Amino acid sequence: MDADARLAALIAARATAAGVAWLDRAVDAVATGAAAIATLFPAAARHVGRGGLDAPGATLRAPTGEEVPLAAWRVDDAARVRLLLAAGRRDPAGALALADDLYRHGDARERTGALRALSFLPCAATDAAALPAVQDAMRASQGELFEAGICENPYASRHLPQHDWHKAALKVAFVGLALERVVGLAARADAAFAQSLVDLACEREAATRPVPPAMWPIAARFPPPGLAAKLLGYLEHPSPDHRAAAAAALAALVATDPRVRPFLADRAAREPVPAIRQTLSRAVEA
Repeated sequence: MDADARLAALIAARATAAGVAWLDRAVDAVATGAAAIATLFPAAARHVGRGGLDAPGATLRAPTGEEVPLAAWRVDDAARVRLLLAAGRRDPAGALALADDLYRHGDARERTGALRALSFLPCAATDAAALPAVQDAMRASQGELFEAGICENPYASRHLPQHDWHKAALKVAFVGLALERVVGLAARADAAFAQSLVDLACEREAATRPVPPAMWPIAARFPPPGLAAKLLGYLEHPSPDHRAAAAAALAALVATDPRVRPFLADRAAREPVPAIRQTLSRAVEA
């Protein structure tokens, strides 16, 4: 099932019959050039609704191969993606520039729909025409707009310059979203980003604010000075999520810093969670 058919089925489960019929006509009109998407794009929510798509576990495969989770999508997001897919069928080369234009002239909901569509449009792998929309969204104070631009968005992860990507991914952690939602996180992380994560963790610790556990394995790929000692401290954390993340990060550090091995062995003997204990034991034996 292609992306358009998949979205049509999900929308049909949430929207009224009249709303579904309106959207089908709108998609056909955009695809054939019988109507301009600029007039239909803002109207989508009035016809299909603004509620959550409510499709637990549902994903949509991007042309570049990524499976994009739809948990954060709304029904009008999906409808607007369908409209842009139709525009892409009519004019593949201009689809991303069109999405950027709709973003610039839309309200918050329309902008979110345009951002959701980017990864599924023709030429998404090579055409950076919609990058200005992503860069604007990464600076947004509106949570849902920022999420749509950066989280689970392969287009953003592929086209953002490294400096912008640093800012966007760090903001994900700063505002309390899951770092795992940044597509290609491990591939794009570098030493500067690892240091920024550790600096953020220190700031949050000083302010007695929670630290995202997912940052530790990423930071361990390019370990800043003092990271091993901090991770050993997190092995004693009351949260299993923190201990698991610290264990995974330390397992990656053993090869370059064998001094941590005795500490891992000590913790493995005391760790009550089997999966974490197994990670530590394997690290000790490596």
